[in-house]
Amino acid sequence: MRRMLRALPASFVVLAALAVPAAAQQPQNAAVPRLAWINSQAVLAATPGRADAESLFAREMAGFRTEVQRLQQQVDSAMAEYQRTNVALTPAARQQREEQIRGMQQRAQQRAAELQEQAQNREAELTAPIMQRVNAVIEGIRAEFNYAFVFDVAAGNTIITADRSLDITQLVIQRLQAAGPVPAPGAAPGDSSAAPAAPPAPPAAPTGPRNRPRP
Repeated sequence: MRRMLRALPASFVVLAALAVPAAAQQPQNAAVPRLAWINSQAVLAATPGRADAESLFAREMAGFRTEVQRLQQQVDSAMAEYQRTNVALTPAARQQREEQIRGMQQRAQQRAAELQEQAQNREAELTAPIMQRVNAVIEGIRAEFNYAFVFDVAAGNTIITADRSLDITQLVIQRLQAAGPVPAPGAAPGDSSAAPAAPPAPPAAPTGPRNRPRP
């Protein structure tokens, strides 16, 4: 979830290469398209509800990490016990114990992968309503002022300089703040603590002990 503070979707990032003079493309009496630009990073940083959604995501991910750590500890404990007692085991018992430990490792890694997928889905769930609100506000301003294109200068495109009078970033922020925060999916109504400080990365899969049992 650090991924929430990023450029807006491509639907609002118009890559227009205006290399050919307008007069060569249109009749001289044709209207020149109205352009505007935003800084999506500044917009998202000031969007109501974003910080709350990130906090909610961070709390939920803490539970995921705890479960992954518990699974890893179980694998490590089983390995340590095997290494302590394997000299006293018969070859058949040693092989059986090694298979059990390998099964524990596989189950732990599978569970970690499931939790990571859940984390990604939850991040998308929390992000979607915020991005929909941002997109709707930008589209509303574009239509209201009859802009043909709205560029995003934070999208990594090669924009060397731009007319500051075409910057509608603050207008977008004002409209978003006037609309108020979007309730976080899964949060109880009125829960101000449950509504994204950059979210932690999804839990990593257990790596297993360094010295795995060998048949």
